[in-house]
Amino acid sequence: MNNPQVRPTGTVLFTVVVLVAVLRLAQDIFIPLALAVLLTFLLAPVTGWLQHWRVNRVISVLVSLAMALALIGGLGDVIFGQFSDLAHQLPHYERHLREHIAHLQGFMRGGITDTVDAVERVTGQIEHLTPIASVPVGVQRVQIVQPPATVLEILKDFVGPLVKPLGWALVVMVLVAFMLLRLPDLRERIIRLLGPRNLQATTAALDDAAVRVSRYLLTQLLINSVTGLWVGIGLALLKVPNPGLWGALTLVLRFIPYVGVWTAAAMPFALSFAAFDDWMHPIVVIGIYGTVELFNYAVLEPWLYAAKTGVSPVALLLAAAFWTWLWGLAGLLLSVPITVCLVVMGKYVPQLEFLEVLLGDEPALEPSQQLYQRLLTSNRDEADMLLEAALRQHSLREVCDIAIVPALRLLEADFARGVLKPARRRAVLDQIQQWVDELLEELQRSDGRGALSWQAPSVLCVPAAGQGDAIVARLLAAVLMNRGISARVTALDRVEEEVTTSASAGLEAVVVSALPPEAIPPARAAVKRIRARAQTLPVIVGVWGLEQELDRAAQRLESAGASRMETRVEGCVEQIERLRRTPGAAPPVTPPKVVHGA
Repeated sequence: MNNPQVRPTGTVLFTVVVLVAVLRLAQDIFIPLALAVLLTFLLAPVTGWLQHWRVNRVISVLVSLAMALALIGGLGDVIFGQFSDLAHQLPHYERHLREHIAHLQGFMRGGITDTVDAVERVTGQIEHLTPIASVPVGVQRVQIVQPPATVLEILKDFVGPLVKPLGWALVVMVLVAFMLLRLPDLRERIIRLLGPRNLQATTAALDDAAVRVSRYLLTQLLINSVTGLWVGIGLALLKVPNPGLWGALTLVLRFIPYVGVWTAAAMPFALSFAAFDDWMHPIVVIGIYGTVELFNYAVLEPWLYAAKTGVSPVALLLAAAFWTWLWGLAGLLLSVPITVCLVVMGKYVPQLEFLEVLLGDEPALEPSQQLYQRLLTSNRDEADMLLEAALRQHSLREVCDIAIVPALRLLEADFARGVLKPARRRAVLDQIQQWVDELLEELQRSDGRGALSWQAPSVLCVPAAGQGDAIVARLLAAVLMNRGISARVTALDRVEEEVTTSASAGLEAVVVSALPPEAIPPARAAVKRIRARAQTLPVIVGVWGLEQELDRAAQRLESAGASRMETRVEGCVEQIERLRRTPGAAPPVTPPKVVHGA
């Protein structure tokens, strides 16, 4: 019998293999097309801005293309002009270069150089001992003489290497012009192709991809311009020859991820090595590039990349390697925009959701799943780091609802299904309880709030049954203490005594803590024991994280005498604070109908 999941997976893999093969074999078609789309993303905001000022679309496209060509032409003029000047100056640097190489050879004389010389001597002795094959008598030597190259051959050798890049450039510019002119029509056709039935999702996907890629390219252009400017100024102050050339190359090459900026740095480093007598200039050149890149990484990029590309750093590295293998240098240049588009497709197309999971920068697991996974591996340090990071972003009661309580629910669900052994469950519970105990101790020590746990409690927290219920009860007590409400946790076998003692001292509510899946029966038993001693006391039952059969659970707790059912710690705390603000709102002797929280 065939597995229904095998065929879709095989189809996807076959499709990916065929697609990669087509992209590799037809790269002369797809590379100009991808470059044209990239430039269209870059120039579309400029065209839209001009149209916003009531400029005709054709004129807007022509102005945008003229600006792009002027920028490219200006950079090209600077680069080729500076290169020409550098070519005339290179013979003057030959003496310094020879001296530096001689110094390096002197440093290496005792190691690699001696080894190479020894190998050369042995090779020479072997060649000397090897008999030279004599030429047989009567065999005439033949010497091949190349005829002088014709004009057509010279033109072919000179123009041939330029035909492909110039052809690509012409095709790219024509495609960009037509894409900008027909941009609304192209968008509509893509929507029709991807699925007109889901018009909203397709439109959102296209807009999201356009915004992300355009913002990335414009921001990258700004950062590269600032980097090139500062590099040029720094090299000019250092008196490195042709600083404008190196600044312009830095601006252009920094569009290539990871390796572009250091490729740009290698050339002025080598030139300073040849142009100056000391070693300080080459070191300072590397220091300039390193300082500027560190500033970009730590300050400029986090500030300007307020809206991120949505791609994880690891995915960017893998994408850069893949597209470089597929299309070479052009693939490396296009790797980030293409990966951004793939992530957007995974976000909006359900069949491609795996792309967003694999390539996106959003966490692959929910906070509760991350915490549970760390606890399963007994990695207490990482679990503590997760909780501390969550507490820096959220309040304690929010952390209980988004991380700790859901993690306990996952634990109890696995144990109920039989996939978790009792010893493993107990170890995870012990780790969480240890963290909660440390949290309570810290609360008792800080700001004099420790007295709240020794006063006659305003709220009594009662675990319904097991260790998980007790942990959430202690968490609830910690949240209440953190908000200035005296709370105490008491065991179920002492609940009658505690209720009787505390009721006369101002006890305002009792909260029964119960974790699903086996929550309702022990919670009902606890409520009945409380009602045996206190008929009018508000009793709130926390059935933490319960999502199904809420009405039925509420009815069963109502029949036992519960006043209210809550499913979240935050809702329970809000209800207790509401009771304390309106003391006259205490329930009558006959318990009211149970109201369950969201």
